[in-house]
Amino acid sequence: MKRTSLAALILALAPLALIAQAPAHHDDAMPMKAPVPPSKSVTINFQGRITVLTIEDLIVLPQVTVHVHNAHRNTDETYTGPLVSDVLAKAGLSPAHENEALILHSSVVATGTDHYYVLYSCAEMEPAFSNSKVIVAIMKAGLPDTEGGMIQLINTDGAKPARWLHGLTNLNVMSLAPTQ
Repeated sequence: MKRTSLAALILALAPLALIAQAPAHHDDAMPMKAPVPPSKSVTINFQGRITVLTIEDLIVLPQVTVHVHNAHRNTDETYTGPLVSDVLAKAGLSPAHENEALILHSSVVATGTDHYYVLYSCAEMEPAFSNSKVIVAIMKAGLPDTEGGMIQLINTDGAKPARWLHGLTNLNVMSLAPTQ
């Protein structure tokens, strides 16, 4: 009985020992955040229609590789995945000429498994309107992206990755009607 209790105590304290052994952070470095819960699919809400794409569905879409600088870590990183515009097209917002006005008048709220969210205009995610690339990253440095919650939202624009999103789980498309 005592051995079982001692083993349970050692197992419970083991993570604390690992944390204590980790190198201390410098004052000028960003503090380490706890990893986000992994996302295994992305739910897209567009015009009242719900579309769910799994990692397997995302893999079969055309893949784009982006090279970005992560200012939080001061490192260059490589991510691969489909363009968000291709993901939204699977949900019905295709980049066709007849949808240009809809794209220009719509925005996307992207939400992660940790409830962090970011706002994008659909136009800044659409290659016909923007030079930046916004992808649904499923690979980092050529490997499955387990560090970023399996699925991330990464963009090539911006001075720092404040609008990157780990553990991407939802894309909610909202369209505005013109005012009279």
